[in-house]
Amino acid sequence: MKTLLSFYHTHKKNCYFIVGLIFASFLMIPFLLLGTGSIVTYHDQLDGELLNYILAARYLFTDIRIYPEIMNGLPAAGAVPPAPLFVLLYALFKPFTAFLLSQWIIYLVAFSGMYLLLLKLTRQEFISFGISMIFTLLPFYPVYGLCIPGQPLLFYAVLSLEKRETARSFSQDQEQASRKRPALFYYLLIVLYGACSSPVLVGFACLIILGIFAVLKSVAALRYKKSFPLPLWLSTITLLFTYLVCNRDLVRQVLFPESTYISHKTELVLSAQDPVSYFKDSFGTGISYAQSYPKVLLLLIPFCSILFFLHMAVKKEKSNSHLRGLFFRALVTFSCIVIICLLAAFYHGSYMTQLRNSSDGIIKTFNLDRICWLLPAAWCVLAAYLLSFVMNFFQAENQDSALARSTPALNCLPPETPLWKRILRQGVVLATLGLWGIIVLFHSAAYPNIAKLLKNGNYYALDWDRFFATDIFDQINGTIGRPKEDFRVISVGIYPAAAVYNGFYCLDGYSNNYPLSYKHTFRQIIADELDKSDYIRALFDNWGNRCYITTAEQSDYYTFEKKWNSVIYDLALNTEVLKELNCQYVFSAAYLMNAEENGLTLLREAPFETQDSWYHIYVYEVAE
Repeated sequence: MKTLLSFYHTHKKNCYFIVGLIFASFLMIPFLLLGTGSIVTYHDQLDGELLNYILAARYLFTDIRIYPEIMNGLPAAGAVPPAPLFVLLYALFKPFTAFLLSQWIIYLVAFSGMYLLLLKLTRQEFISFGISMIFTLLPFYPVYGLCIPGQPLLFYAVLSLEKRETARSFSQDQEQASRKRPALFYYLLIVLYGACSSPVLVGFACLIILGIFAVLKSVAALRYKKSFPLPLWLSTITLLFTYLVCNRDLVRQVLFPESTYISHKTELVLSAQDPVSYFKDSFGTGISYAQSYPKVLLLLIPFCSILFFLHMAVKKEKSNSHLRGLFFRALVTFSCIVIICLLAAFYHGSYMTQLRNSSDGIIKTFNLDRICWLLPAAWCVLAAYLLSFVMNFFQAENQDSALARSTPALNCLPPETPLWKRILRQGVVLATLGLWGIIVLFHSAAYPNIAKLLKNGNYYALDWDRFFATDIFDQINGTIGRPKEDFRVISVGIYPAAAVYNGFYCLDGYSNNYPLSYKHTFRQIIADELDKSDYIRALFDNWGNRCYITTAEQSDYYTFEKKWNSVIYDLALNTEVLKELNCQYVFSAAYLMNAEENGLTLLREAPFETQDSWYHIYVYEVAE
């Protein structure tokens, strides 16, 4: 037992790291057990971004710049995957396998990057371990690659390069350890992040942060005659260069739009939001794709503030400098979080919305509010500083601060620390991590799949299999019996992505960057339907990312469950335009009562379905 404890105290940093990687891998077990029956968030994943990876992989190393399968030919510049390097997974494996590998990579990178970063910032092994596990559980979308989960690894690499030059806050042993790895290793981590993330989603924010720090460090170096922060500048340039190389089509469209096409986003009409509500949402939970659920930390902030001011009032001149440093860093991190949320709220307010609507180009179309994608990592860093502050506050009166930093783990408390202090600080740390972890777990990607396993599959949710309905589309393909590339289809009450996934060529689709001319062409198909509803007309005309057959009767429901037995009584389609675009079939999850008026005839009376299918599909043929 003594040998085991000795080994733990000697290698506890590595022990936590290994356990964390095992935990990250353990989260994949529900997905592996359920297979394609796994529940996956389909919004912005299965209905859109996944196809970008599949198509990019299908035409990898070819000169094809137009993907014919979607929207009657979508330019590759409008279907750039958010994580270009992940395309290799889809080129080597089937889509579901590639998706799971993406999920696993994200889990591993999220934990390892956050653990290494927090360990570098706080020297607290257990706290770094606990927060990193929580960060790993956050509901990241695999299709967005390392945009959010890879941020800690990026900043760990940058800090490591910077510390190699200064290393002022390291002990001698730690400084020597940081120099064991060559600088090339950390630059490769930066390249990895750039190749697995998107510059327009969050990369721009990372570049801004690195640039600001590089400028501030340069000014300080000139003023105080310190060494020039060359690693910071090289890190920024490395990330920027990686983005330029991996997103060539997108860069060319932004810089030379006349050589590509006019995007439909030029007709974008933005709606102002209530800044107060937006601030509350982004601060209290997080915006879409970047939720943190940090409300537990909002209780810890005033608690630590009270402790700090008590400490300053009692200690005065003898106050602990390390304690002051931790509180100051926490204060700076919290201030950055508030500023980010305020900027995002102001950006969606009436003034900025009017300004953007009256502008053209990147000012109008660029979503600066994605700076909020920095918040999950920022909240974790804040939590690490606050809990480290608690750990250092409740220590023996005569304990040296250097000793405090050298014995940070909960299971390695200095013997002279009073029992009540040990209990209090352990209680605060464990309660914070426990409550936060439970909240995040219930919102994690793994939770619905765990629930489905516990309920023996009786968990009502749309899964991978039922979303793409390969068994149904195989029936449809067998009945049609023609080469899929010879004709086009549209879908009603079914995401077009399902048809594309199953090999059909579609007129409809989901894209945030496609030719404006095609938006106008597609609008002719649904013009009469849009005239029936101000809501769906504004949704298409003012936004238009979803080039779908949206009906006035079903509003913006994009998938109809078979148990609804949906019927559309008065669908208005311009079938003449459908014929011009070589559309010969309509896949509908609802029975169309006025099909004949639209020049549509049922391929067969009974819908295509299976016993467990999410929807049934009526196939209508467009009359010649």
